[in-house]
Amino acid sequence: MSIDLAATPFHQLGVELAASSVLGAACVIIHGLGLALITRFIRPSDDPRRGTHLPPVTFHGIAMTIAIVLFLLVIHGAEIWLYAFFYLAVRALPDLSSALYFSTISYSTVGFSDALILKSWRNVAALESIVGVMMLGWSTAYFVRILGHIDVKRRKDASRE
Repeated sequence: MSIDLAATPFHQLGVELAASSVLGAACVIIHGLGLALITRFIRPSDDPRRGTHLPPVTFHGIAMTIAIVLFLLVIHGAEIWLYAFFYLAVRALPDLSSALYFSTISYSTVGFSDALILKSWRNVAALESIVGVMMLGWSTAYFVRILGHIDVKRRKDASRE
C-alpha cells in the first residue's frame, strides 16, 4: 500500500508554504530595490551633500516628501498586485477585481474575510498579511529616517548669521 503524497493535505501545505516563501522573497526584493531607487533619487552619487540635509518645510522639501510617499505607494501596490496575479494564476479567486481586493485587504491586514478564497490557498493569504506588516513597517522606518534628514537646526543656524 502506497500513499500518494500529492493527494495529502501535507502536500498542499508544502505547496502553499513554498509559494508563500517565493512571494515573500519577491516582495523583499521589490521593496529593497524600490527603497534603493528612492535613496538614489534623493541622493545621486554625483552630489554627496544632496539628501544629507533636505531643506526644511519649503516647496522643495514638501515636494520631495510627497514624491517619497507616492513612490512608497507604488512599491506597496506592486507587491499587492504580485499576490493578486498569483491568486488568479492558481485560480484561488474568480477574477482580477476579487483578487486585487482580497490581496489588498490581506496585505494591509484588514483581513475582511477569507471566505472569498479557495480553502486550499488560505495559508498564502495569511502569510501575505505577515509580509504586508513587515513591508509597511520597513517603509515606515525608512520614511521616518528620511524625514530625520530635514535639518531644522541648519535653518536656525542660518538665521543667526
